[in-house]
Amino acid sequence: MLRRLSRGTPGTTLLFEPGVGLTFVGDLSADERKVGASSEDGARNHLEVCPPAQVRDGAISQWSGHPITSAGGSPVYVASMRAVAALASCLALLAVHPIGAAQSHVQGSAVADAVRTNDVRSAGVACVDPQTGVVTDQQIRQVPAFPEPPARTPFRDPLFRSCVVRVTDRDHDKSADDPSGGLKNEYSKVQSFNADESRILVRGTALTWYVYDAATLQPITSLPIDYDPRWDAVDPNVLYFVSGPRLMRLDVRTQQPTVLHDFTGDFPGQTLTFVWTKYEGSPSRDGRIWGLKADDENYETVALLVYDQTQDRIIAKRDMRGVVGAAAIDNVTISPLGDYFAADFGDHYCEPGQLGTDAAPCGYMVYDRNLQNGRGLLRISGHLDLALDATGREVAVYQDIDTDNLAMLDLATGAITNLLPLDFSQHAFGLHISGRALDRPGWAVISTHDGDATSFTWMDKQIFLVELRSGGRVVRLAHHHSMVDPAQEHDYWAEPQASTNRDLTKVLFTTNWGRSGTDQVEMYMIELPTDWPSRLQPVLPRRRAVPH
Repeated sequence: MLRRLSRGTPGTTLLFEPGVGLTFVGDLSADERKVGASSEDGARNHLEVCPPAQVRDGAISQWSGHPITSAGGSPVYVASMRAVAALASCLALLAVHPIGAAQSHVQGSAVADAVRTNDVRSAGVACVDPQTGVVTDQQIRQVPAFPEPPARTPFRDPLFRSCVVRVTDRDHDKSADDPSGGLKNEYSKVQSFNADESRILVRGTALTWYVYDAATLQPITSLPIDYDPRWDAVDPNVLYFVSGPRLMRLDVRTQQPTVLHDFTGDFPGQTLTFVWTKYEGSPSRDGRIWGLKADDENYETVALLVYDQTQDRIIAKRDMRGVVGAAAIDNVTISPLGDYFAADFGDHYCEPGQLGTDAAPCGYMVYDRNLQNGRGLLRISGHLDLALDATGREVAVYQDIDTDNLAMLDLATGAITNLLPLDFSQHAFGLHISGRALDRPGWAVISTHDGDATSFTWMDKQIFLVELRSGGRVVRLAHHHSMVDPAQEHDYWAEPQASTNRDLTKVLFTTNWGRSGTDQVEMYMIELPTDWPSRLQPVLPRRRAVPH
């Protein structure tokens, strides 16, 4: 039964439906800052789990409330508007995770506890973080089963306690003419947040693009763009994208794209199909330098090039016509500080025990910014991303296929540091790496996926952080609930491909929430407390051997 609760002031109405939650209708004036939360019998158990709260000095604290009588005669509890937003979000989650049966077993209690601590900034956005600790162990934990939460309703991961929220709603957020089955973050190696982190770039599975408000998590607009969209490093309203052989500029407010640079004039007598990073690359941290590759009409790489956006000119070009393996180049990028050009030669990998050279490239190659002095760093590369270590050095964090380690490689020296062993002895799993936290160097985000219902290793089906040092710590964030069956073509879209914002306080990921074989995916966000590193146990220095 739907009850209409009001204090008698026009425009200040709260709707309560037992088992569903609260809906606030209308705006409050500056002096009208209180609305009600129902205490009817049908909601009594819910209110015991989600008690009304009162905001004092910006912090939400528990408050028992006191009954008053509204103009309609219904008993209500008085609470601040922000407290009711927290209560509404909590009750909405209870509609998905009923408490009655849940409290009778350990798994359910974890979900109930997650609901109890579900505080929010305002309706529909991420949690105000009351988290007191982080999970850093390597204990195997099975994925808890519960229905997919509604969009823009924060909840706590039942096992790892992180604040998680589903950002997108594939049934309501897309444009009417968008054939996409779902919505996702673009890729683990791509920065989805704009310069001031007020906007999030979201992709449809049919190569459609949207901008979301990072505070409300509501979609703002679709975008008329093609490939490789990348936010400007300074201007929060500008992004760049590739349209054939042209690098384009778009102000998301005006929706009018302009040509930043047309590369056809730099290749006289040649036909170019694309000049791009091919999905996975990014400009330098300051947004000035781009590492690109030029593809001909056969989609084969004919040149590598370094473009200076500030000067609007190519500052280095390397002709790849006739170079064995060049046609197989999978993707390219400039390094975060702009010092190195990296090229992944994909299926043209080196033989065991061999690395590529300037004259005979193969595997994973790096060049100086002038595209000279090519060096092979890896004979074959799994998934990787470039990052900064704790000292600010440019590194590649990668899956070492030869040794089954998660490892780090110094771009300048080639020195390799093993970070974590990868255990494939019981089943196969995939992983992605995000090194986009350039404002919090020394950490990377890892996401793993597989098609099994059971977890065999501690890192299965998970999003976690890894410290970029030998013996470094891990921080486990959440299970992603995505089933990725390699036999199902559509399950590519269900790979979580987690990516981080610049200071590693927000992590995006994609999930099909068990809908294997479809492209019905949604994008989620994990929000970390800004001081999460201080909550970790310090790393003790290793003892030096005392000579006898």
